[in-house]
Amino acid sequence: MTQQQSDITPDSVGRAYDLFTDLGATTALGGNLHVGYWDDGDDAPIAEATDRLTDLVAERLALRPDQRLLDVGCGNGVPALRIAGAHGVRVTGITVSAQQVAQASERADGSDAGGRTSFLFADAMDLPFDDGSFDGAWAVESLVHMADQSAALAEIHRVVRPGGRLVIADLCRRQPFTGDDRAVLDGMMRMYQLAGINTPDEHRARLTEAGWQLLELTDIGERIRASYGQGSAAFRSIAASLDASAAEQLTAAADLMEAFGKHPHTGYVLITARRI
Repeated sequence: MTQQQSDITPDSVGRAYDLFTDLGATTALGGNLHVGYWDDGDDAPIAEATDRLTDLVAERLALRPDQRLLDVGCGNGVPALRIAGAHGVRVTGITVSAQQVAQASERADGSDAGGRTSFLFADAMDLPFDDGSFDGAWAVESLVHMADQSAALAEIHRVVRPGGRLVIADLCRRQPFTGDDRAVLDGMMRMYQLAGINTPDEHRARLTEAGWQLLELTDIGERIRASYGQGSAAFRSIAASLDASAAEQLTAAADLMEAFGKHPHTGYVLITARRI
């Protein structure tokens, strides 16, 4: 069964991201707020590796100029601006963090792609858009924060036109976490406000239930694993400049991230689906 935290809400997720922003932790991954992707023997810096994951998502969307795309959980807007600029598409990003809306909007103001992007405060489980408003959508490490992933996938299905694609990049559990390992997983979920981490089969089932046709599901966990170590090291570096209470909190977040990232049951899926 899906590992779940029953008390996660959009408000609590937004507050968590606002707090990490206040602590300076959201810059730890080189500008993006998601993991990076490395090939075997690759020593690319994390900023390049995180952009590479964004590009993998864009490739799977089968983009054409002037299409309208929805970025579900847009973070600070870096992926939306990168994809809009590279492919000539229009992107609407949503997030439950007011600070992220402000950050993304400010970033867009200084970007050549800013005129093709907009960022809104909105809940993916109750989207404020008409049916068929978008040609496609992506969700990078956002479904994991949602208490009702099925509702979110159904809402995205509603607002994407027939034939449009959805690309998901997110955590997965390869096997159950048991014994002492369960404490690592539970701590990770509480600290980062993760509502539910699916197995690959649960990802497939939720997509099918919401009316999506699965085209690809690949576990790329070994390609992204270095992100946890680099992210936790950056957190500890930032903590050294904070007051004692904030430093303790950020160090605890780093410890959990590192332990979770090292665990062999920690996977990461790259999913492509089509709206039918």
